[in-house]
Amino acid sequence: MGNPLPVNTHKGTLGELLVQLRLLEYGIQAAAPIKDSGNDLIAIKGEITKFILVKTENRLREMPLIYHYAAIVELETDANGSLLLDQSRIWFIKKGEGLSHKRLLTKDLVEEIFG
Repeated sequence: MGNPLPVNTHKGTLGELLVQLRLLEYGIQAAAPIKDSGNDLIAIKGEITKFILVKTENRLREMPLIYHYAAIVELETDANGSLLLDQSRIWFIKKGEGLSHKRLLTKDLVEEIFG
């Protein structure tokens, strides 16, 4: 048996995977870098590349110097604590903007960001 994941690591990994999956649904390839440099995902469509920071908390802190967007993931669970992926929401915030400028990740937003 492997070592258990700390709760924050587990929650953060779920958020990263959900963002990665949702981007793939909209035609964007996204992968985690080999080494943790502050960017959780590198998203690519054609020649357009975006560095994405993923947060599973509703605040922006410990931000890296270089990134394009922060993804705020609101994980939803049922009464038994089971994760509800389709009910979980992902918000995108452009670098330099605050939480009041967050936008729901939709196909239209992805097309705006990646062309």
